[in-house]
Amino acid sequence: MKHDRPWSSVALLAAGLLLSTWIFATDAQAAQPTSSASTLTWDEAFPVARAAGDVHVDAHFQGSDGLPHRLQVWRHGTAFLHRRTDETLDLYVHRSDTGADYAYRLLDHRRHIVMDVRRNQLYRIGVFSDWFGLAHLIDRPKTAFSVRALSVPPHERRPDCIWRLLVRGTKTAPDESHVCWSSTWGIPLALRTKDAKGEWIDLLRVDRIEAIPPSTESTTMPASPDGYATFDASNEIDPKEGD
Repeated sequence: MKHDRPWSSVALLAAGLLLSTWIFATDAQAAQPTSSASTLTWDEAFPVARAAGDVHVDAHFQGSDGLPHRLQVWRHGTAFLHRRTDETLDLYVHRSDTGADYAYRLLDHRRHIVMDVRRNQLYRIGVFSDWFGLAHLIDRPKTAFSVRALSVPPHERRPDCIWRLLVRGTKTAPDESHVCWSSTWGIPLALRTKDAKGEWIDLLRVDRIEAIPPSTESTTMPASPDGYATFDASNEIDPKEGD
């Protein structure tokens, strides 16, 4: 079922991406970390070079609506990704051979809608999404930040990840997060932030993580389910002459 450029397709796609990518950046310009003797670079704090390539993650997180949500991620190397949120949204991402552009396919099972778009086109409407944030569950901040080693009480220490303190914002109004990073998986196994009352809460916690075998069938864009309306949001962002 194919529809011609519905006025709401881009809005629906952007909303779906926002929910599917629970940490979301709004500035296209990459920021540099603030420097000090104890500051780590982003790659030092959150290394992925030796992380397992084919991974399945089953986690829960607190959304911007204040409610818990389930997130599953199937990551296949650096070229294909499948993210499922609450059994209602499936986001598939295929990265080009050059890594410069991605193709997105979003399946909204609540609305029975399939939407296609490319990363470069999303940039034109102010929706900024990169591979690291999608595949590794934490976005590099687009404003000034610093990362340091974090000392935690003995009962909070874990053998499977290392705690980091990620600070964004200004000195007068810092936004702090505690990230327990696993270099084995290239995933934060836990992430904490402060709520409106200033109390630490779990923003993300991984319940299960496992290596999965590479599969050609798992790295192809799925067909549109029967009865779903298919929208090509690219046509709305870059309408062809005569459309």
